[in-house]
Amino acid sequence: MVILTIVITLSVGFATEYVRQSMTFSWAIEEGDVFIFDVLVTGSTSTNSTSLPPPLASMNNTRIAVEIISLPNVTITFYATNFIENIVGHLKTSSTFANGTSIPTAYYFPINIHISRSMLPIGGWNHLDSFFPNEIDRPFLEHESYLSARLRDSFYFGYSSNETSKQSEWYGIIDLNTGVPQIVSFWVHRISQPWTYTYNVTMSLVT
Repeated sequence: MVILTIVITLSVGFATEYVRQSMTFSWAIEEGDVFIFDVLVTGSTSTNSTSLPPPLASMNNTRIAVEIISLPNVTITFYATNFIENIVGHLKTSSTFANGTSIPTAYYFPINIHISRSMLPIGGWNHLDSFFPNEIDRPFLEHESYLSARLRDSFYFGYSSNETSKQSEWYGIIDLNTGVPQIVSFWVHRISQPWTYTYNVTMSLVT
């Protein structure tokens, strides 16, 4: 009985330590780090009779520099809601064109905010994956949800929304060792009569 009690106690202890470690987040990047991304934009702005370039078209085939300016505290265990509020929603980056010139304000916000949201702390990938679904069961219905999936060599983290006149999605494919996205992509399909806006922006890390 004593031996059994010791075994059970040790098993619980090891299990507790495993869970604790799986929930531990840490930053592998530092404030001041700079990452370079290539930007690709596709899509269109159209009516029944007119077709124009998509929003953000002037960012197509450009290269941007993304600097880490602020990293939030990750020393406490997070649940889904405060992970989104305190980590994902924290503005972590500032962006310019790679030559140092400013990105126009109309383009700066969507470019910078999506990269910022995809910069994540490392370590607790399995715990983080348990927060959110891997996919939307019925994507054609109205919904709003974050998504996550532990992949073989990376981590998928994103967001999907379907409203009456607007569908949008963004995601990052994130390096498990650095927390830096290898790819950040966001797309929008919006109907605002008589115009239909469809565009996709993909930013690829330059290695």
